[in-house]
Amino acid sequence: MRVYIAAQACLLILRLDLDYFDGCSEIIVYPDTFVIERKEYDTSGVVHETRRTLAGEAWSRGPVILSWSDARPGAHPHGAASNVILHEFSHKLDMLNGAANGMPPLHRDMVRENWTASLSQAYEKLYQQIERHNHTAIDPYAAENPAEFFAVLTEVFFMQAAHLQHLYPAVYEHLRLFYRQDPLSRTITTA
Repeated sequence: MRVYIAAQACLLILRLDLDYFDGCSEIIVYPDTFVIERKEYDTSGVVHETRRTLAGEAWSRGPVILSWSDARPGAHPHGAASNVILHEFSHKLDMLNGAANGMPPLHRDMVRENWTASLSQAYEKLYQQIERHNHTAIDPYAAENPAEFFAVLTEVFFMQAAHLQHLYPAVYEHLRLFYRQDPLSRTITTA
């Protein structure tokens, strides 16, 4: 279990500096999904208590929490592109420059405006598909907010690279530049 989680998480930083995960010192693994209770304020200031069942969660300056039933080898609860380990650890990368917002710290050779434009355009396209009740090739959870969009697209980037490259070629290119990897170049085909 430990080796599997570490290997999956380290796939994200394979071509990055090891210190990208310096702030991650604890991983909590539950056997199955877990329930969290939160107090949330609406726009009127009214407090709502919510209960959510989760497969994973990443805290800023805190642990990564995983459900082993969703993280174990072969588990793809939301389709072949889903990977809760990649998802939660991508949130940790996103949080390196503050709150998770879909904007991890970009490399010097990357242009922030290009990243923002490409991901915003793809996010809007997905959001519109969901609003029209159209089938989406990407997990609809990605439309929750830009942080979830980044995390879900990271899953697809590593799990079904050709799929992402076909749907959102500009986003694929930005993730390739950010992760300093090209999963498509690792694809093995048999004749």
